[in-house]
Amino acid sequence: MTRQQKFVPIGVLVVIALSLVWSVIPFNFANVVDCEAPLFGASPKNGAPGTSFIKPKEDCLAKGKSRLLVSATASLLAVAAGAAMLTFKPISSSCAKGDHEDCREGWLAALGDAAAGLGCQCECHRDW
Repeated sequence: MTRQQKFVPIGVLVVIALSLVWSVIPFNFANVVDCEAPLFGASPKNGAPGTSFIKPKEDCLAKGKSRLLVSATASLLAVAAGAAMLTFKPISSSCAKGDHEDCREGWLAALGDAAAGLGCQCECHRDW
């Protein structure tokens, strides 16, 4: 397994977990109405004062839907980005042909000693 194949899924799972946590945290609407977690219906726990323009039932539901949409979008983007990173991983032409000794590309060779830290892209064949 490559380094990306090991760490990208972990990163995607972390984003999905954060999205899930974001959707189960109760919230406060306009510092007046306490609302339940969006994932559990976002119903109001208390009412707004009589002189308020806030409609607790509608406003909690609307803000809860918004938070769920943000969570779902973040999860979708994380999965799409992770899949793209694993699918479109750049591999040098030497590595793709199996010439692992000639793995360094021309631009790396031109850098000389400055490219010492920029290793071969054949990491799919290294055990670590």
